[in-house]
Amino acid sequence: KQWIVVGADDTKIRVFNYNTSEKLKVVDEHTDFIRYLAVHPTLPYVISCSDDQTIKLLDWDKSWAKVNSYEDHEHYIMQVAINPKDPSMFASASLDRLIKIWTIPQPGKVPAGKTNANYSLVGHQAGVNCIDFCSSPDRPHLVSGGDDGHVKVWDYQTKQCLFTFDKGGHTDNVSSVSFHPDLPIILSAGEDNVVNIWN
Repeated sequence: KQWIVVGADDTKIRVFNYNTSEKLKVVDEHTDFIRYLAVHPTLPYVISCSDDQTIKLLDWDKSWAKVNSYEDHEHYIMQVAINPKDPSMFASASLDRLIKIWTIPQPGKVPAGKTNANYSLVGHQAGVNCIDFCSSPDRPHLVSGGDDGHVKVWDYQTKQCLFTFDKGGHTDNVSSVSFHPDLPIILSAGEDNVVNIWN
């Protein structure tokens, strides 16, 4: 697929061919700003999250039909991330201070209408803006950043917070976090104009 998929503040998702600039599709499933899109690595799915407090799972093989709607957050949903080690799992970060873990149904298997999350990771004192899964095969870890200025590392199997980077970290909202793909390093960026590298 020679596509760029774009989510916008006008609540629309647009699909473009990046070679021809042709607009291929407009998807109208949200009612407020779209914050983030994630493309599934193997299935014909795009996951979108929005200020309308919903997450949509869309199937491009079925004319971008909605496969599922996930509705368990109580504030804007800022980011979604698919687990690279288990692509049937994804996480969401919300300004309700929670990270939620969800299941992606397999194609052809109609969801049972369950829109509640499998479980929540609780520990941030303010809204959560960003998340990332660790790709290392032996580490079931997720990193998050929040409006409390904290960067937290979680074990998503035991549902425990393993570590909080707060001393000498950020003095304002954390807007982006990322595990390095190879090195034992976490990067975080904040609205304090600082990028931190954690070992």
